[in-house]
Amino acid sequence: MQTRPMRLGPLEDGQRVIIIGGGPAGSSCAIALKNLGRKLGRDIDVVLYEGTQYGPDSIKRVGVLAPPLVQTLENTLGVNFPCQLVARKIVGYYLHSGRYSIRLYMGGNLSYVAHNVALDAYLLGMASRMGVRVLSGRVKDIKINHHEVSVEGESGGTRGDVLVGAFGLDSFTAGLLEKVTPYRRPRALYSIMAKIPAPVEYLLGCEDYIHVFLPSMGEVEFGVVTPKLTHFIVNIAGRRVSHEALRRFLALPEVARLIPTDALAAWSTSGGLVSPPIPFPLEPARNSYGDRYVTVGDAAGLVRAYKGNGINAACVTGAKAAEVMLTAGISHEAFLYHYFHAFSDIIKDLPYGRAVRRLVLFGEGYGLLPLVLYAAGKDRTLVNVLIDFLSGHKTYHRILKDWGGVELIYRFLKGLLPWMPPARVEATKPAAEATMGRLAPR
Repeated sequence: MQTRPMRLGPLEDGQRVIIIGGGPAGSSCAIALKNLGRKLGRDIDVVLYEGTQYGPDSIKRVGVLAPPLVQTLENTLGVNFPCQLVARKIVGYYLHSGRYSIRLYMGGNLSYVAHNVALDAYLLGMASRMGVRVLSGRVKDIKINHHEVSVEGESGGTRGDVLVGAFGLDSFTAGLLEKVTPYRRPRALYSIMAKIPAPVEYLLGCEDYIHVFLPSMGEVEFGVVTPKLTHFIVNIAGRRVSHEALRRFLALPEVARLIPTDALAAWSTSGGLVSPPIPFPLEPARNSYGDRYVTVGDAAGLVRAYKGNGINAACVTGAKAAEVMLTAGISHEAFLYHYFHAFSDIIKDLPYGRAVRRLVLFGEGYGLLPLVLYAAGKDRTLVNVLIDFLSGHKTYHRILKDWGGVELIYRFLKGLLPWMPPARVEATKPAAEATMGRLAPR
């Protein structure tokens, strides 16, 4: 293929984009390139390398699709939300610390539970049907110079005009890009996930809530239990999580009350399906873009600090990168001013996200988080703050601005006095309930 030397303006008809990674970020970028390219009268050649094959029993992620994803797929990418993949609707969260729990109803902002790799297959299939050439097998080498980029993979080599890194935090592929560019992967936490089968009748009787745990366990910063139709997905996250830490987490009384004893015993004795440690970013990557290359999704680290919603962030960043390549260019300056700056709210919120993480770790270490839940169980404002923190709809800076840091401290201290068993409260937004006992099916 002939490339235009030093052509760093908007992509023109016939130019080629090489995408590494066929997850939501890579597929969204490919779909957006095809859709917007055709609207602009340009046929952009897109080649996508996907190196990992996942089976039906694989564990790649929890599979919770947050509310903004529906609008992102339909309005930004122009594809239908895959309703057929939805296995369960999630209406809220239980937040647990020690013997205290609080129920947070999200007020109609539904999340959806799907098979953890089903959305990936759906989006990659859509990209393929739109004319994206999908090559299977891992990438073995990357070269980028002033005139072109080239990629060598197990399915052969490809030369093009610009490279899109959508490889998540895969260390091997990140290392290839780091050798030829100033790119440096983001710092990460690690998650270990377990798939624990349980009786269908029990799962159907469980409330449509995700359970978030903030345990005092050192290496485990938080844990999540998500009910699906045939099993629970349990994941723990921290800097140094391990299979042993997962087993100790499952043995916590508040976790063991949620999953049937027989199911836990059967999973444990059978060896259980457990994922290897899976990284997810804590902050943006350094030099995540440059002349003829840009990273999207987890590889770019442009996710809300300590909040999740990673699938939606992957789709949004993939689509935005495609828009910039087609309307502004593929130079460092184009990606800086039109791509990176588009996510300035995330970048500016990072110091607040780091502060929240430190406060959570401090609270876990000194056993203070149960007191927070106790106080929130008696104050609707604190309940609404917890909902804002969990939902990801607002930045931490916005939450503090809306509610006021001094007022929150006052309400927290007021909620601790007098010390008495927590009572049911009704929030002005979603309702909440502070409980101290068994977490039973509905």
